[in-house]
Amino acid sequence: MSYFKQTIDGDIGTLEFDTPDSSVNILSSAALTELEQQLDEIAGRSDIKVLLITSAKKSIFIAGADIKEIESITDPQEASEKCNRGKQVFDKLEKLPQITVAVINGACLGGGYELSLACTYRVAGFAGCVKIGLPEVRLGILPGFGGCVRLPKLIGIGNALSVILPGKVLDANRALTLGMVDRLFYDPILVEQAKTFGRAVLSKKEKVHRRRKTLITKLLEGNPVGRSILFSQARKSVMKSTAGHYPAPLVALDTIKSLVGKSQAEALRLESEGFGKLGASEISKNLIHVFYLDEQYKKKKWNDAEPTLTHVKKAGVVGAGVMGGGIAQLLAKNNVICRIKDLNNQALALALKTARDVYKYLLKTRRMKKGQVEAQMSLISPTTTYDGFKNADVVIEAVVERMDIKKQVFKELDEVVQPSACLFTNTSSLSVTEMAQCTSRQDRVCGFHFFNPVHRMPLLEIIATEKTSEQTIATAVAFARQLGKMVIVVKDKEGFIVNRILLPYMNEAAYLFQEGVDTKHLDDIVKRFGMPMGPMELADEVGIDVGYHVAHILEGAYGNRMRIAEILKTVYEAGMLGKKSGEGFYIHAGKHKTVSSNVQNMRGNTVFTLDDDVTLKRLVYIMINEASRCLEEGVVESASTIDVGMIYGTGFPPFRGGLLRYADSVGVKHIVSDLKNFQDRFDQHRFEPSQLLLSMAETNDTFYPS
Repeated sequence: MSYFKQTIDGDIGTLEFDTPDSSVNILSSAALTELEQQLDEIAGRSDIKVLLITSAKKSIFIAGADIKEIESITDPQEASEKCNRGKQVFDKLEKLPQITVAVINGACLGGGYELSLACTYRVAGFAGCVKIGLPEVRLGILPGFGGCVRLPKLIGIGNALSVILPGKVLDANRALTLGMVDRLFYDPILVEQAKTFGRAVLSKKEKVHRRRKTLITKLLEGNPVGRSILFSQARKSVMKSTAGHYPAPLVALDTIKSLVGKSQAEALRLESEGFGKLGASEISKNLIHVFYLDEQYKKKKWNDAEPTLTHVKKAGVVGAGVMGGGIAQLLAKNNVICRIKDLNNQALALALKTARDVYKYLLKTRRMKKGQVEAQMSLISPTTTYDGFKNADVVIEAVVERMDIKKQVFKELDEVVQPSACLFTNTSSLSVTEMAQCTSRQDRVCGFHFFNPVHRMPLLEIIATEKTSEQTIATAVAFARQLGKMVIVVKDKEGFIVNRILLPYMNEAAYLFQEGVDTKHLDDIVKRFGMPMGPMELADEVGIDVGYHVAHILEGAYGNRMRIAEILKTVYEAGMLGKKSGEGFYIHAGKHKTVSSNVQNMRGNTVFTLDDDVTLKRLVYIMINEASRCLEEGVVESASTIDVGMIYGTGFPPFRGGLLRYADSVGVKHIVSDLKNFQDRFDQHRFEPSQLLLSMAETNDTFYPS
């Protein structure tokens, strides 16, 4: 197989990368070997003065190194050797006698951008498909083909840290501003413009001026004391964002710090050493697993049907609370005309304020301009009637979580909207089937469950009833992706997937609180495990009234194993609803919160005697147990769907690979043994292992193939 095609136009050579039988270019071992051969041949050619490196793929320059090869690494030494192989090839590229220009026409990530860093210059198109960066830390590794060495030299240490440590991916304009590319050209003539640029540089008619360092940058990066402050602040930032759960950004930081003042050869060696520490780690393997899930579920076909509508232009929203306003903002952000309805203007004003507040943040952070905001806000129009709903492509119901009200809304919508329109409900736990029965279009009704806050939470849960057509599901999936959401499709069973698994966890936290565990200590145990927020904090954020209401629905559906902890009822009836009322398990004052002594007093003077390990197991294993029941009942078709739902819907720590991947790492046999022990010690019903877990324990089976 041939990966590269060489052509020549006068004194301009072009080396075009085109991975056979693939829509993307990947720097596999075979591609690197051929690239090295090409570079050895080009190095001896005097007729080529400028070499362009281009891509034959549409919207892709080079997507990075071959992740499958990284995934297969089992030894730190092997990881270092793979790094050295890439460096060896890129070193030849850097030392070519010709002027070299990377011509970036699309995604240029990881090893792809490291290749471009070994070129003399980098040029790119303006198109939205141009994405440039070093996202390796998201896979639990660091840039290992010279990125930690060359990027700080190109744009400065501080700027390089701001790109490498969070694994940032930039658009073309931001990359130009930061100095990661040298020129932007019009996309249809990008290669021709690159040739013109190369000839101009060759003839010295054009000179590329690198971005000048500011005085503050010089002070920070130019002396040991300044660098010490810079690296110290970077470490604090990493710890704040990762809580130390992700070693890759910390190793990358230490590696870049160690490179200062070293020769390039020594710096490259240290970079390989840093990569070696990470490449064989379990965390890297888990993050690569999550990467594959992410790629799979972005494109997953949930059935063979074609959507009845591939692009929604106009949507209706019924229910103008905070959720309705968030949905309206998301629709407008994606250029969907939105008509939002509620019973009174006060509710509509709240929805518009919710949308406006999201845009204020986007303005503040300079992600949008005022004109763009006003144009998108103009797409949202409020109403107290169904005027404007008749021609909607889809309607999303987001009223209060009461079945009688939702059924009335669906009955009204069925009479108002066009026969071809789909009706979606944003319910978090109620029966979609029951709502659909109020309409004459049960085949065009499904659940469309957003998570709050709508603009931040990536997951969207689509709920299919027995009557929902495959075309409607295909339409819902296409629409969700149009809105930029990660989609899972589940069957209509109380709580669906995310809430059905999450609520027992929050309820168990309430039981532990009743048994005497301190509120903050309980949250700290969970955050040390890797959850972004503790269960008591989460209860306050969601609203204790909301959680209590959903918990009631689940208790009604699943009986004693989901019996609500008494403390939740006590706190709810006391009107202590969490953040929205100013007090729940915590007292909330602006951005600050302190543990509520009032709630502590409600449970009495119970002394907690369990250790942290048992506490954590009770919380996590109850989720694993309920997740196994979802599989057992066919609510979802695979463990991976549950893991995608929990990672993107609850923030379950990606470095653990997902809830059921974590279960595999512990071993189902151990989990069942602990659950049986908890049955004897704490509650017969809550901890009863599912039949699926029991059978898996007997056969030593796993949720994922070993």
